Amino acid sequence: MQEAALVLESTANKFPLISLTSPAMSSLTPMPPSYSSFLFQMANDIVFQTQCIAAIVGHFNWRKVTAIYELDNGLSTGSGVVTLLSDSLRSVNSEIEHHRAFLSLSSLSDPKTAIEEELIQLKSKSNRVFIVLQFSLESAVLLFEKAKQMGTMEKGYVWIVADEIASLLESVDSSVKNITMQGVIGLKTSFADTTKSFRQFKRRFRRAYGSQYPEEEENSSPSIFALRAYDAVAAIAKAVGELEGQVITAKNLSEKLLSIDFRGLGGVIKFKDGMLAQSPTFKIINMIGKGYREIALWSVDNGFSENLVEKDGTKAKEAYLTGPIYWPGGLQT
Repeated sequence: MQEAALVLESTANKFPLISLTSPAMSSLTPMPPSYSSFLFQMANDIVFQTQCIAAIVGHFNWRKVTAIYELDNGLSTGSGVVTLLSDSLRSVNSEIEHHRAFLSLSSLSDPKTAIEEELIQLKSKSNRVFIVLQFSLESAVLLFEKAKQMGTMEKGYVWIVADEIASLLESVDSSVKNITMQGVIGLKTSFADTTKSFRQFKRRFRRAYGSQYPEEEENSSPSIFALRAYDAVAAIAKAVGELEGQVITAKNLSEKLLSIDFRGLGGVIKFKDGMLAQSPTFKIINMIGKGYREIALWSVDNGFSENLVEKDGTKAKEAYLTGPIYWPGGLQT
């Protein structure tokens, strides 16, 4: 958000800004009123993620957790997310016993040693439930490699990763997931992946990705972030199209963006208070083998639920968090 504010300040009265920052930071650092009508975040408020994590923690009756995050990963709000998570955990009678800030890889001369030292500190504590909040994917992969080597991916440990990691796991080499991330639980934003428009986009995306990175073709499925980038361009195109024949100004373009309402690849694109208006549904995933399996859906309105299913001729939603779950070390529950 600090970066977005600087851009807005330098482009004031010129163009509105659609931020692809994920997750949205409005709960942490609200924009000044003078900027609010010009900044649009193609993301949901991060508070939904902290509520989802709290629901998982509450389901298993974990009373204490350890929260870790990365400093200066482009968001610079890690401590604020810890505060939000603490507030959400309070509703399920849990709390953050420890929290730890990891320096970003770019600021470290010896990242592996630095991460190992942080993990030594965490391992010395009694708590074994780790919540990985804001981490770059590169840092997260290295974190789990070192955690595996140090024995903190064994029986008795629990690791939960937030959306910005879980939603990108399909781009991680399967051998890495198979070796270092077994048993990790993650939450990733759910989107419709069976529509004709998504299948067409996926084919184009994989073709473009494969031509640039042929060795990584198997890891080229588009994430929610790629879909929202596409939807951001579509939103601008729709807003500009509605201004055809008029002089486009920052004010009228912003007004058009505020009024758009369409179903994009990533979901309903409609803004409220500068963020996506529709609250997200998260898939709860469990890493096992070379991939993962989905063990639940979660939303603010329904809690844990499964897709609409036929029961006695009627459609109903059934609360669940299916088992068995594969934990680190292979423990099944």
